[in-house]
Amino acid sequence: MSKRYNILWIDDEHDDDALLPFIVQAEEQGIILNGYGNFKDGFQNLENNLNHYDGVLLDALFFFDNNSETPNKKGLGASIAKLNELKNRKVFNPFVLSGQPTFTEKENDILEANNLKCYNKKNPEDVKELLVNIKKEADTQIDLQIKHENQTLFEVLKEYPDSARDTFISIFKGLKGFNNQFDDQLYFTQLRIILETMFRMANAYGILHDKCIQGNGEQVNLSESSLFLSGLDTNHLKVRSSATHFPKIIANNVKNIIHVTGAASHTSTVDVTQNIHIQAYRNAINTPYLLYSLALQLMDTLIWFDRYCKVNNDIATNKSYWQDIDTDQFGNKFVIDVITNIAGSGWGIVLINNGTKQIGIHKDEVARLKLKVGDSIKFTVTDSAQAKNVSTI
Repeated sequence: MSKRYNILWIDDEHDDDALLPFIVQAEEQGIILNGYGNFKDGFQNLENNLNHYDGVLLDALFFFDNNSETPNKKGLGASIAKLNELKNRKVFNPFVLSGQPTFTEKENDILEANNLKCYNKKNPEDVKELLVNIKKEADTQIDLQIKHENQTLFEVLKEYPDSARDTFISIFKGLKGFNNQFDDQLYFTQLRIILETMFRMANAYGILHDKCIQGNGEQVNLSESSLFLSGLDTNHLKVRSSATHFPKIIANNVKNIIHVTGAASHTSTVDVTQNIHIQAYRNAINTPYLLYSLALQLMDTLIWFDRYCKVNNDIATNKSYWQDIDTDQFGNKFVIDVITNIAGSGWGIVLINNGTKQIGIHKDEVARLKLKVGDSIKFTVTDSAQAKNVSTI
């Protein structure tokens, strides 16, 4: 996977056809130019997406805002001033590209005062040098190093809100030793929100049942969603999936994330400070490693889910696995499964819960229904692991 560089580019002619060859040349080098025509719009986007950008490229003369009538030096000066203001959040050393002789052929006060070189957009060698230097400068950015070291994850995160990317960048910085002071309430909430987003995507693919998305689509029942995708009966929604989507390790990871970050059904109602287990843990061990472990488990889960959806993308097929859970008058769940064995004693055997629990069918029921190996039956289960209310399917 080739490295990618996201560069803020402010040029009043950024969408002009004449600059298309430059844009293509940059993309061939992995440089993605996000163009804006004026200072105000460009830097508002930069401030809102600092972790997205790896560098800044400026024209020499461009509009200050949407009300500007002619390109001028005001935009360049404001851009440099804003970058200096942002240094406490993220450092960008800007590049200047222009075809204006007053910048490319003469000394310029703004450029000299800020120790900047103006590359000549009309000189092919200058353009080549510019693209090389943009990448070289961007490679010093910690954020970009993190994205390049974890390209698979950040490719997947393009389908998620920007806040998911920012959360993981912060955590990776902590792992690198830049910041290891994390607030449980903030970051546990962020992990749950990312997991909630994944469940919403699962629902859009038909993998997760509609009943797991509640309150007119406003809330995701995390616990029930986890059970459904693990091929287990939901506790309250009375639905199951006949297909087990989560592999065992992914299922365990998701269950662990939900439990540790609040053990609650809905992401919006969890207060970690009220979780006595977390507070007891923090009193004994106040380190960031619990957060790191949960974040790493979630990263693997997101990558697995992305690959799973690409293979299992038929919504109708996915929804065909949805099943309602029937109950008898006493609230006992009906189970549908296949007879795996008829013992010499005449008793039938069914394996449920992904083959982890053996259920016996009384020999009289076997005889009455003329059951044989491979027959599908519907039944409830008693505490003694014996099938009741047996009928054929």
